Amino acid sequence: MTLARQRLGQQGEALAAQFLEQLGYRIRERNYRCRIGEIDIIAEDQEYLVFCEVKTRRDSKVHPSLSVSARKIHKLQQLGLWYQSQQGLTDRQPRFDVISVQLDEPKPLIEHIVNAF
Repeated sequence: MTLARQRLGQQGEALAAQFLEQLGYRIRERNYRCRIGEIDIIAEDQEYLVFCEVKTRRDSKVHPSLSVSARKIHKLQQLGLWYQSQQGLTDRQPRFDVISVQLDEPKPLIEHIVNAF
């Protein structure tokens, strides 16, 4: 991954985390990594433990959320269950959301797809 793409992703993730906090979510982790892979944002929303995939694009004709593949969905579900078991949070209801950030607008456009998969 190029440095420019990393910075774009970091910018989108920061905006997504800020967006979630404004909605009242509590951010538990950002860029959680383990041997299985990485989760962009892990947050709490009432009784839910929310695992968020953030997709950021600049000047894209394709909506960012459409780049979440079936393989990525499966991986995120595995990661979420792994995180829950490692943290002793198996009593929390898991939820998998996608947040798209489009930076080609005059102001960033953030869309939150709750319970995306």
